[in-house]
Amino acid sequence: MKLKNKIYISSALLMLVILLVLAIVIYFSFSQLTYSTEVDQLQAETNALVAELNETEAADPGIVLRAYLPVNGLVKVTLPEGNQPSPIQSPSVTVELPAELDGQSGTVEVEGERFAYGKAPIIWTDGQVAELTVAQSLRETTNNLNTLRLVLVVGTLLAMIPVIISSIVLGKIVTLPITNLTKTMMRIQRNGQFEKLPVEGKSQDELAQMGNTFNEMMGLLEENYSKQEEFVSNASHELKTPLTVIGSYAKLLQRQGMQDKKIAEESVSAIRAETDRMKALIEQLLHIARRSESQMEWEKVDVLELLEQTVTALNASYDREFKLITTEQSLPVVTDIAKFKQLLYILLDNARKYSSDKVEVVARKNGDTVIQIRDTGIGIPKEAVPLVFERFYRVDKARNRETGGFGLGLALAKQLSDSLKVEIELESIELLGTTVSIIFSENFNVDDVHSNQEGL
Repeated sequence: MKLKNKIYISSALLMLVILLVLAIVIYFSFSQLTYSTEVDQLQAETNALVAELNETEAADPGIVLRAYLPVNGLVKVTLPEGNQPSPIQSPSVTVELPAELDGQSGTVEVEGERFAYGKAPIIWTDGQVAELTVAQSLRETTNNLNTLRLVLVVGTLLAMIPVIISSIVLGKIVTLPITNLTKTMMRIQRNGQFEKLPVEGKSQDELAQMGNTFNEMMGLLEENYSKQEEFVSNASHELKTPLTVIGSYAKLLQRQGMQDKKIAEESVSAIRAETDRMKALIEQLLHIARRSESQMEWEKVDVLELLEQTVTALNASYDREFKLITTEQSLPVVTDIAKFKQLLYILLDNARKYSSDKVEVVARKNGDTVIQIRDTGIGIPKEAVPLVFERFYRVDKARNRETGGFGLGLALAKQLSDSLKVEIELESIELLGTTVSIIFSENFNVDDVHSNQEGL
């Protein structure tokens, strides 16, 4: 069953039950009140009749009894012994009341007709204490109550008409965005194209929020899909280039290189260089993929010791000066040592590649712990600074090819900084140099450290 049909039926049934319960309560309350009023009134008339009999010393008490005979009613005197007087009753009353009636007053149903009755003791003409019973038919009251019941039933049915109409309108209003969402998702599944829902107005209700959330999700999926396509395209292009070079030199060797030693040496050298480039590219891609699924191992360390170890290793590896500058005695931080060192190596290697002078590493604490890597190299154009952390983005492709870069180093650095919960900022002025800052805020990774310590 469709959702809108469920809404139609459930809301209509609920309103029908409420109206029926309300009609039943009204009917029974009104009927009880009406019967009670009739009984009280008849009891009052009975008491008045008794008072009249006590005050009047008539030879024939039947005259007084007839005077108080209710319309559509009867008056009966019951003696404890001897001959019972005949009851006095209206011509329209043909039934006989039961000999025993409960209580002093009430109602009783005789042969399908309801009567109200009232009883009172009297002193009869022969001195016996008799019981006077006055009864009146409630035929008109019953007819009025039947009319009320019919009115309530018809009123309930008439009230259900706008209820059903409003249920249909409500069902359409509620299910329309869901129907549109379903149709849009089916079109996306069928066509493979990203689509968004039309969200009209500035409503903040749940349906508008659902539409906005769906549109945001579609936007995010489209963006990620585009990045994935771009990543695959760039990776394929980067792999295709060295493979083309290798294929070309292989063909050259096949045609004439075996007989020409110079061509053979050149071909082997080029094939080896491109093979190394391809290997380096694949390793960087694997690093990026592994970072997404690796677990963090948090430790409290002195970051100055890590900086000294890294700077010493780079000074020994390259014919360049890497200088650590700090006035601090120690800078304790909580981090993953292996990943933090990898981040330092990437940033320092980048500074080495794109500068020719010394590279400075400045460490200080000013509330936050800040590590800056400064070079005085060629710098980065202002418009390119926001893009350098994107995968395969290269400011100058020719320059990157000379340095062996693929545009993946800073993307990997950004991914590492996100994993380490540190901020990374890059400032650069073209032809003057670049400064990259690693910032440990005072509570940068408290939640992760607590989780790690608790074994969560």
